[in-house]
Amino acid sequence: MARMEEVWGKDCLKFRPERSITEQGSMRHEPAYKFVPFNCGPRTCLGKGIAFAELREVAITVLREFMLEIVEGHVVEPKLSIILQMRNNP
Repeated sequence: MARMEEVWGKDCLKFRPERSITEQGSMRHEPAYKFVPFNCGPRTCLGKGIAFAELREVAITVLREFMLEIVEGHVVEPKLSIILQMRNNP
C-alpha cells in the first residue's frame, strides 16, 4: 500500500508526507485489506503487532548504524508473493 498508485496517485514514488493528511487536517486512513501481508478481519495475522514492533526496531538500528545512499539507475521494485522479496535485488 505504501507505493500503490491507486491509493497515492501518479507520483506515488515521491516522498510527500502531506498526502497522508485530509483536507480537515486529520490522518488519512486506508482499509487494512490493501496491505496484503497481514490481511484483515477474522483472518488477520496474529503476529501483526509483533511484526510491526520488530520492523520499527530493525529500521531504527539500520538508520542509526549505516549510511544509506541511492544508487542511480538501479531499479528495485516490490514483488507480490507470500514471502515479500524485491526484484532486481543483488
